Amino acid sequence: MSDSEGRDRAVIFINRDVLTSKADLDWARFYARQRAQELGLRVAEIVVLGNTDGSHMQTLYTVVRRVDAARVITPDLGHIGGNSDRVTVFAELHTVTPAKRYPWRLGLSSTELADALNPHPGTSPTASAEIAGPQHDRA
Repeated sequence: MSDSEGRDRAVIFINRDVLTSKADLDWARFYARQRAQELGLRVAEIVVLGNTDGSHMQTLYTVVRRVDAARVITPDLGHIGGNSDRVTVFAELHTVTPAKRYPWRLGLSSTELADALNPHPGTSPTASAEIAGPQHDRA
């Protein structure tokens, strides 16, 4: 696989806890796919999780690496806990609303990566929410 293939792939991440209905989830998937198309990206996988605590960022990180994607698309920053840094430590981030790009922060230390993937207790706004099992959709 060439380097450009990985850069052309994206993983869509949706936090179902910030949605109010199945219809919202369907719309989130639709608009995230539309954003990928606008950017000329292939969707490698859609990850739908129930919480944005550290273990779920670790899951997202693992999926991004497994499918060799360089970008993550999410409906808005609320889906990743309100902080783009949680994703830009390992990928470029694109949001649907607003349509914005957050560049990949290359050159981070292993400590910075570990802190972003596994925030300290009490640092995640939804850390106390019940963790739902992951749901992965192959694109």
